[in-house]
Amino acid sequence: MTMWKASTCLALLGKVLLCLVKVSGNDWACSEERLVFSAESLNSQKTVQGHSLSFIHPEPTLLQHPCANDAIGGISPALYLGNQIFLSLDGFESSLLPLSIPQNLIAAPALVSAAAFVHKTQLLLVINEKVFHYFYDSWKTWAEVEGITAPVNEISNTHCCYAPEELICNRTSTIVIAYDQDSWGNDANFFISINGGYSFNLFQISTDWDSTLLNIFHFAALSKIGVLYNMTENNKTTAYFQYIDTGYLSSQEGIPFVIPSHEREELRSMYIRDLRGFIIFWTKGNLQWSTNHGLTVETIVTYSTMEYSATELPVAEEGIRSVAATSSEIAILTKYRLFYGSLDMFSKQLVHIAMTGANSTVDHGEVIMFENTGMLCILYPVPSNESEFYNFRKCKINIQATLMTVLPPLPPCPVEVLSGEFHHKMYYMDMKKMLYFDVIFVPKPGTGSFPYVTVNNPYVLAFKAQIVQDGYTYDGNMKYRLEIILSQQNELESIDPLSLNRPGLSTITVDVYNKGLFCIDMHPLTALIAVDCPPTKNIKLLKNATACTKGLFNQYVLQTNFTYTIHADAYDPRFLGRKSVNHSNLNVSYMYEQLGCPLILYFDNPWLPTLELWEDNKFVEYVPADFVLFEINGMHTYDYLLTETEANCLSEAQNWSSLLNSSEGNPHYAWNRHNYESCKVARNNSAPSSSNKYQVLNLHEKNRVLFQQYNGIYIFKVIVVDPFYSYCELTTVFSVYVHGALPHSEINPGKTLISFLVLIFGSILIVYCFPKLLKENAKMKSVWT
Repeated sequence: MTMWKASTCLALLGKVLLCLVKVSGNDWACSEERLVFSAESLNSQKTVQGHSLSFIHPEPTLLQHPCANDAIGGISPALYLGNQIFLSLDGFESSLLPLSIPQNLIAAPALVSAAAFVHKTQLLLVINEKVFHYFYDSWKTWAEVEGITAPVNEISNTHCCYAPEELICNRTSTIVIAYDQDSWGNDANFFISINGGYSFNLFQISTDWDSTLLNIFHFAALSKIGVLYNMTENNKTTAYFQYIDTGYLSSQEGIPFVIPSHEREELRSMYIRDLRGFIIFWTKGNLQWSTNHGLTVETIVTYSTMEYSATELPVAEEGIRSVAATSSEIAILTKYRLFYGSLDMFSKQLVHIAMTGANSTVDHGEVIMFENTGMLCILYPVPSNESEFYNFRKCKINIQATLMTVLPPLPPCPVEVLSGEFHHKMYYMDMKKMLYFDVIFVPKPGTGSFPYVTVNNPYVLAFKAQIVQDGYTYDGNMKYRLEIILSQQNELESIDPLSLNRPGLSTITVDVYNKGLFCIDMHPLTALIAVDCPPTKNIKLLKNATACTKGLFNQYVLQTNFTYTIHADAYDPRFLGRKSVNHSNLNVSYMYEQLGCPLILYFDNPWLPTLELWEDNKFVEYVPADFVLFEINGMHTYDYLLTETEANCLSEAQNWSSLLNSSEGNPHYAWNRHNYESCKVARNNSAPSSSNKYQVLNLHEKNRVLFQQYNGIYIFKVIVVDPFYSYCELTTVFSVYVHGALPHSEINPGKTLISFLVLIFGSILIVYCFPKLLKENAKMKSVWT
């Protein structure tokens, strides 16, 4: 125990000293350099269990979880992929054992070709052309995924970091694609998972070209899968995107672009986390990126400086080795040089910021990562001499301070303030609604800079923006406010009006034209807009009076296992309104927790339910849209006031009977906003009928529900079917108590009438004939006497 404490103290002392003193290891212009290790690496008895993993590609790479750094002080889980593979949960601030997989799952050598973080606790790795799940945060267990029936070597997924707890954002982060890179033509199928990689399904790709599959991306903001192909035609090799389920896109192909490459160079790519549509492509000697999901691709050049006068990146063996990027920054590490750039729509240049000794022949396997905004780290593993653990040498570079040493000097940042409360948040925008954003903008005097607004999916989101003066700063500089109004897109000529009821995603970005590399802290303002159903939106029934407030029911009785009986003649279990069905009475348990006290109605009053729209527990409006209802137990002792012709229909109206016959008899799904067709629109089907009841209700129309002479409880489900009112599936269930109907008489009306007429006729006959008979009888008596 004493020896262990001594070694621990020694290790901690060494760590502190190494943090304070620059350790010679390379010639990078580090702001801080140190060898990071922990006491666990000193004479530890822990060893690698199972098969050690090794990266199959020649160049090492670093994979960071893109969402963990969103929290203040958060640290991204990161995966170093090289000759050994290391998973760090603390930014490589401690010694690590190489990652390994149990021997019973796979045979040696265990070669990793791709990896991806899923959620914040799981890792997917492609090992020997199979995909495995690694639960690193809790159980530290491995499992092979289900559904992948062919060899794969690549894996792709997209993270939504704006609001990971929201359903739409979470659903985006659970889509994973596994595929075989370099597969050919129609054999280029892939496997897709919608549950975070637990199980996959085969997805077949159809293409008419002789082409090679390079990469596959999930473009969440477009709700599309982008497949990147490489095609050779007329001795010219070009790459292009094909978009699966194009939806709003007018073409299934992006603009072809050339990817310069040398012999045996592979194409690598990175999809930036903020969903704006930035994709980075690189080979050893070429860097390109797209700002619009691959529709157009541009080559990136270098800024000419005294240290690096060329306008292109180094090529071949001295070319690109590692790439790191955030939502606003990019860094490129070559064999001897380090470059830095800004990720915006107009910046197409990188600047050289550091270099190492050109005579260095040692390949340490360096990779780069951003630890914070403007703070870049070059790191590589160093084996321990005393155990199987590896330590990590880290070289930190302060980008802002380094850029100040570049000659000739770079243009200064033309912006003093660029801020907006909407940055890095997610917003819902329902159909026909609007959002309002404000951006505070302060340019430096004389620069003439101004902000611009972009949306990456103009097929679902439109905007209007204007700049207004908003006073002055404390320094006397003029302050501006950029006012932005966002609305659902409905003006593009290529948009089919019927497609406007389909939801979609888009990002909005506010940035500054040509702001330069010095605006490190002046990042673009970005928000994710879900043109979709707000999760807190719902409808309720307006209850003016209930059976409890009128004293017809006791609330306590309804809460204590209250049941009631529906007569066999009053319901149809198939919801078709059949009157003569051979079945028994139905006993129903009243669900007070869900229904509360029933609304009270008099049977002889036509009734129209009044629906309230609520959002975030606040009343919004009375629902003005078309809706339908049905009694969930199949009761049919109600009807509708208007017929199709009385409701001014221009064509035959939908009804429950026809829809139930075509939907396997489930009324919960038979009629909804997706299949609703208004009879107020002329169609080529049959004309409206004067005998068919119109079964659609609306707050502003005359149709009503009519109850028959039946006292009892009804439990209705209301469904808003108007496809242009909301993206939400607005439904609610409520109870109604109908009273006041007199019991049906058991007397036969026909027989009663005949008997009554016979009685009257007999009475008249007796009254008229009986006196005459008496007189005749008296005369007869007088004659005989």
